Amino acid sequence: MDRFSVDQSGTARIQTGDGAVMTNVAVWTPSDETAFDNARSATIFTRIETRHSPDQLAAALQATPSVKQSFCLSVNNVLLIFSTDTEEHRRDVRVVLEMLLERSMRADPRGCVWEAGKSTDAGVRLEQVGEHKAYMVVNTGKP
Repeated sequence: MDRFSVDQSGTARIQTGDGAVMTNVAVWTPSDETAFDNARSATIFTRIETRHSPDQLAAALQATPSVKQSFCLSVNNVLLIFSTDTEEHRRDVRVVLEMLLERSMRADPRGCVWEAGKSTDAGVRLEQVGEHKAYMVVNTGKP
């Protein structure tokens, strides 16, 4: 019998007879009070797909205080950077790319989308969960 669960990183998983299978969905409940509103009002989105596991990505994010939830979230092996200002957005993207470089991590250029106008144009759907300050984040893949 299959069993659905959500782990500590917010990634939804289905437990099957073959082991845990990661889905393309995560629940994002940011601890930064401005993060939810920033994501909701953003007009610029960059998708950085990496070649690393969600656990490796989560560890890198936790170890890098300069990458904040106020402008960045992750689902599976993808980072989504969001902003309303082009220059600020480019600075935030640079910070994220530097985090990857400092940890010998790699982006997969074939899965990246730069400066899209909507999150869906970057291959990530954000759906508010009820009236809560939480998003169901769906990695739909590069459009």
